Amino acid sequence: MKPRYILLSALLSTGLFSCSKFLDRPPLDEYSDATYWTTEQDAVRFASRIYEFMPSADFFICYEGMSDNALSKTASWGNTLRNAQLIGNSTFVATTGNLGDEWRYDQIRHCLEFLANVDKVPDINQDLKKRLIAEVKVCLAYRYYMMTTLFGDVPLVTKVFSTPAASDVPQDKKAVVLAQVLQWLDEAAPDLPATYSGDDKGRFTTGAATALKARVLLYNGDNAGAAKAAQVVMSSGTYSLYPDYYYLFQQEGDYSSESIMSYIHVKEIKANGLRDITGVNSVSGGTLYLNPLPSLVDDYESAAGYYPYTNDPAYDVHAPWKGRDPRLAATVYYPGSTLANGKMYDPLNNNLDKIGGDKATYSGYAFKKMFDKTELEVRDNGGNDWHILRYAEVLLTFAEAENEVAGPTAAVVDAIDQIRRRAGMPTVAATFALNGWALDQATMRTFIRHERRIELAGEGHRYFDILRWKEGKTLLNGPVYTLDASAGLSDIPGNNKFTKTKLEDRYFNNDKFYVWPVPQSILDGSRQLQQQSAWK
Repeated sequence: MKPRYILLSALLSTGLFSCSKFLDRPPLDEYSDATYWTTEQDAVRFASRIYEFMPSADFFICYEGMSDNALSKTASWGNTLRNAQLIGNSTFVATTGNLGDEWRYDQIRHCLEFLANVDKVPDINQDLKKRLIAEVKVCLAYRYYMMTTLFGDVPLVTKVFSTPAASDVPQDKKAVVLAQVLQWLDEAAPDLPATYSGDDKGRFTTGAATALKARVLLYNGDNAGAAKAAQVVMSSGTYSLYPDYYYLFQQEGDYSSESIMSYIHVKEIKANGLRDITGVNSVSGGTLYLNPLPSLVDDYESAAGYYPYTNDPAYDVHAPWKGRDPRLAATVYYPGSTLANGKMYDPLNNNLDKIGGDKATYSGYAFKKMFDKTELEVRDNGGNDWHILRYAEVLLTFAEAENEVAGPTAAVVDAIDQIRRRAGMPTVAATFALNGWALDQATMRTFIRHERRIELAGEGHRYFDILRWKEGKTLLNGPVYTLDASAGLSDIPGNNKFTKTKLEDRYFNNDKFYVWPVPQSILDGSRQLQQQSAWK
């Protein structure tokens, strides 16, 4: 079956998983319009499938390897890592496998099937019907937002096609698609509740629709609109920052006051694979396919607020990771860190974790932030949810957008200060004074971008920020290296030195890399789709 067709067979999978009771549903392999839409429960089951379409931990973390935050160790494991290494070093082409993972009209077809058939359900509760329709519209909005972000112009399909020939349609302009995305989110928000309880926890809320709208507007340059939408979420009183940054990403932080949109992972039903993808070999037998880069680690301030951290009078070249922003120790395992099993992380001497070894780090670092600290002997059994959208991002969206509109107002500073206070870092005023920075729009813009990188590290946002800021030629071009421990590390017994080594070269030297090519396999099945002009 050609992957671009929105055909019914593409959605009738039988290997479905349930992430909580609201996703429980029988297989749809026997589905037909004539027999399915007969009960209220049919509508609930069909609509609930959309939550399987949202980005899971195993999928979305791959975007870190496409940014300057991390290196994807190998492109050969592309079925899971989506060829993150090739995209990260800009050697991908239209025939690169897995580019089509985000070109998902099968998911759109499922949503449109629901909208086309829900009216057939007899005696359905009308409030429930409105809510389910709103949930499906949020899913549609998310899918089209992602496709326009990566591919630009894409076909805007709003009805179910009955034949493959009818589905062969050309691209629509990105602006047209985005207008529909925003319309769906505006329509959905009033029909969704502020919160859920019991088995419905995790479904889309009015805050999820509005927060997603803020992100879409920010990503597409509507700063006034993004600030306004973010302010609606902030003023709702529904969300707040979880008090502990590290535990937010453990199972303790699931369904927390900071969670706005999450992919629900349950060990016994739908575990995540982060303990393998980012797992330290000596802890979980993880293969560590994704390695934090020094570019990220070196960007954390000192705990006192000095930036760069080497300006801090307390800086010790032999213990460079001590006395830093506490989010570093919560996010990254560095030499001398205490691992989840209580042992020291030593990528210089430990044969299981040694730099360049089989299933070991390439860079000298490993991600800690998303690693489920429970049941350490099982590498593919993470039960912590993946935060697709959380309240800290809303605060950052507001701060960035409002600063572009009005400069570093008190509201902008307060939004950033909330995040920094939770992290245990000095306020904006104290940090700017310490470093001798002027509190102006340009400096605040740079500082907010830095704060986004640190706060959201490991969550897949950085790649998209680089694309929208048009910073690819600066940040994704040139060599990347391991850590530099040539001076020796005081916390590491035995061999405590490691000379910086080049890992690879990156080649973001052309504006075409700001948009993905339409996958060649999709073009081959169409008469009307056109390849991106820069990729022809």
